Amino acid sequence: MSEQGIKILVEKKLLPGLTKVSLPFCEHCVTSKQHRLKFNTSNSRSKAILELVHSDVWQAPVTSIGGANYFVSFIDDYSRRCWVYPIKRKADVFGIFKVFKARVELESGKKIKCLRTDNGGEYTGNEFDSFCKQEGIKRQFTTAYTPQQNGVAERMNKTLLERTRAMLSTAGLEKRFWAEAVNTACYVINRAPSTAIELRTPMEMWTGKPVDYSNLHVFGSPVYAMYNAQETTKLDPKSRKCLFLGYADGVKGYRLWDSTTHKVVVSRDVLFTEDKVQDDSISETTTVQVECESERKDSSEAVPEHEENEPGEPEVPEPRRSSRTRNAPDWHSEYIMESNVAYCLLTEEGEPSTLQEAMHGSEASQWMAAMQEEIKALHKNKTWELVPLPGGRKPIGNKWVYKIKRNSDDQVERYRARLVVKGYAQKEGIDFNEIFSPVVRLTTVRVVLAMCATFDLHLEQLDVKTAFLHGNLEEEIYMLQPEGFEEQGKENLVCRLNKSLYGLKQAPRCLYKRFDSFIMSLGYNRLNARPLRILQEIW
Repeated sequence: MSEQGIKILVEKKLLPGLTKVSLPFCEHCVTSKQHRLKFNTSNSRSKAILELVHSDVWQAPVTSIGGANYFVSFIDDYSRRCWVYPIKRKADVFGIFKVFKARVELESGKKIKCLRTDNGGEYTGNEFDSFCKQEGIKRQFTTAYTPQQNGVAERMNKTLLERTRAMLSTAGLEKRFWAEAVNTACYVINRAPSTAIELRTPMEMWTGKPVDYSNLHVFGSPVYAMYNAQETTKLDPKSRKCLFLGYADGVKGYRLWDSTTHKVVVSRDVLFTEDKVQDDSISETTTVQVECESERKDSSEAVPEHEENEPGEPEVPEPRRSSRTRNAPDWHSEYIMESNVAYCLLTEEGEPSTLQEAMHGSEASQWMAAMQEEIKALHKNKTWELVPLPGGRKPIGNKWVYKIKRNSDDQVERYRARLVVKGYAQKEGIDFNEIFSPVVRLTTVRVVLAMCATFDLHLEQLDVKTAFLHGNLEEEIYMLQPEGFEEQGKENLVCRLNKSLYGLKQAPRCLYKRFDSFIMSLGYNRLNARPLRILQEIW
């Protein structure tokens, strides 16, 4: 019995002969009954912006449409403004913190003084700790298994997820849209009154200015976004139907989901229809029927209904139609029955199509590192030199192409960025002459494999990294400087290409000529015999 229970019995005189109760310290009672101490809630707050920043990481049960599996949040203790960054792995937290630090310190003109987090490995690494020491940032960690000590970040995550669930449910969207919903919830929270700051808004506390609510819209509502003039002809529709997913960061536009291309697009020319949040015409679970080639052919050859011929005009025989019943392939019908979803075109998620999309997404740091790696390789290879554009010449444009390399387990291995020349703008006789490049015949490959098997030879295969960049150009080709990597003070100059680049019409031939000359210099000879004759000699 506890000491308090014995005292109650003594007061009621139910234990004769016992008038005073004072139990000695009992180790067995302590080790068997000890409970957690009460958490005292503190009403004290920071006195200025960025004096204290709270942070926490949340793991999602499903991967987002951009490939994120987590999000990391940062909350300024003074203003209670929140920032959310979707990330693919916890190891990205350190890189995101550096981006966040640079952004808020430049925006506010003040320095982060203290960072409060839990003891997760993403926060306790040597690199993270060394960086904070160099920047003079004090660290505060919670005790193990005590998330209550990081209550501001924990409560903010709870608020974000509550609103995210409500928004996804109202819009009828799948769970994989959670990152878009979290970002939108964060946007609204920063503009909503908070009891922690006496019913003022975080943005008002951060900027000192009143908040503008004119651009707030219903998450998941159907919208009509205009096409760019370059994307359509005069007879095409001027807009497409999308779903509103939130607000673009750093751009005066809205983030929209295009269910046709299965991509997030950013547009400012948008017409909202917020009275129809759940529109069946843009349901995410859409069955796309796959037509057979013969069916498409029949439909394109359809003729109008038979009309009576004019007197004296020969009767036109009706085209013969096959009476055979055409069925979709078995694999297609089984797939439809099992998942009720089929697409004619499957695209990778999370790969930006333009530099602007890459730089304003949650993986901006990874894409920037990939582009810097590509530019470094081009400079190392002396691919071009900056020169004034000669009179009468027009430079060719270029663009960045992004690709996420994944392994067999669908885990991200690396981010790849390629600088591709817009070869369609090249003019024959000026920018290129002969472009034909011979390719290997499958028969030749089989012959080599047969020889290895017959004579027990050792076979090796090798790949040339950035192969197309090794070809030497014979023509004078001028290209605009890569977007986002124009040299300061030399913006009026153009790149005179010395080596071939991806997208050039003559790039395959340049690579072949370089490879051919090198192999011949090693003493090899070209194979002139026919593959059939070689097979006969071997067997």
